[in-house]
Amino acid sequence: MKPEPSVASHPDTPIRQGIAYGVQAPNPHNTQAWKLSLVSDTEALLAIDERRLLPATDPPARQIHIGAGCFIETLAVGMSTHGYATHVDYLPEGAYGLDEIGRKPVARIELRQSASARPDTLAPFIGRRQSNRKVYTGPPPTTREAADIVARTQTEHVDVVVLDRPEEMKPLQDIFQQAMEIEVMTRHLYEETRIWFRFSEEQRQTERDGLSAPQVGIDGLKRRIVEWSLRNGDPKRWFSPRSIGPMLKDYRRAIDSATGLVLLKTAGNDQLSWLRTGRSFARFQLALTSHGFTSHPYSQVLQEYPEMSGLQAEFNDLLGVHEPAKVQMAVRIGRADRAYTAPRRRPEDLVVTG
Repeated sequence: MKPEPSVASHPDTPIRQGIAYGVQAPNPHNTQAWKLSLVSDTEALLAIDERRLLPATDPPARQIHIGAGCFIETLAVGMSTHGYATHVDYLPEGAYGLDEIGRKPVARIELRQSASARPDTLAPFIGRRQSNRKVYTGPPPTTREAADIVARTQTEHVDVVVLDRPEEMKPLQDIFQQAMEIEVMTRHLYEETRIWFRFSEEQRQTERDGLSAPQVGIDGLKRRIVEWSLRNGDPKRWFSPRSIGPMLKDYRRAIDSATGLVLLKTAGNDQLSWLRTGRSFARFQLALTSHGFTSHPYSQVLQEYPEMSGLQAEFNDLLGVHEPAKVQMAVRIGRADRAYTAPRRRPEDLVVTG
């Protein structure tokens, strides 16, 4: 989903300006699970907001930490246009357990002004980047475009795999569909999406987070009908086959419209790997945007809840991925009309005191 431009009014310090960029980063379910303690005008400690986790679908908070990595990279790219280099000290108090989320930082972020700093060429695309769940059209990336996107994304810690042949995409597309079916047909998992769903424009503008019908590609009259039929999240309507069935058909059409699939893999599967993946994924989406493409993550098959373990094993076997290696992100890419602009939390609301 595309974040709207920051609503912060004239940030008064460099680090607050950085936060105004960071809040525009991609993140799971648009939870925006970030909180920052300011150390100085140019430094902050970033932590996970423990009130914004996804315990059912993201038990180890892996995806939430990927979202934190996205925040860091978006901040760094944005602040490069102000003459600042961003120094990041990951996990400054060490890795931590689930019970310590929110109490220990994921990173110490320091902005260092430098006359030699150059604006990141991806910076102009921060406000235009979006995840897009619509049906895709048009040709796939050219060889040159694909090479540029990979070059801007891949690091020594995160490997990028591009699949664009139908025979290699189809088995994965089938798995993505099966994974979504598992999630929506398992009540306690799909309940988490209901909790984070916003059922009217008033809710979207008030809460400034979460998912909604226009964010998943439902526009115009169909959006109004869907929102009316869901009765503000009435569980009977939400879990009804009349709601789930059409959604799964639309989901399949979107999957089949992909012009390519991209996987982000790491050799390990720890908190540092998750943060590094997030930084690469933020750059990946910006690089896609620079070439006129968009993307839609398929997270379900990668998630660590018991109901997904069998299909995830099939997915890993198909790709030849073995522990401790992990596919951290799987996305489809293509071209589509712009999606709804999702509101974001106000940057000042991410700053905690005391």
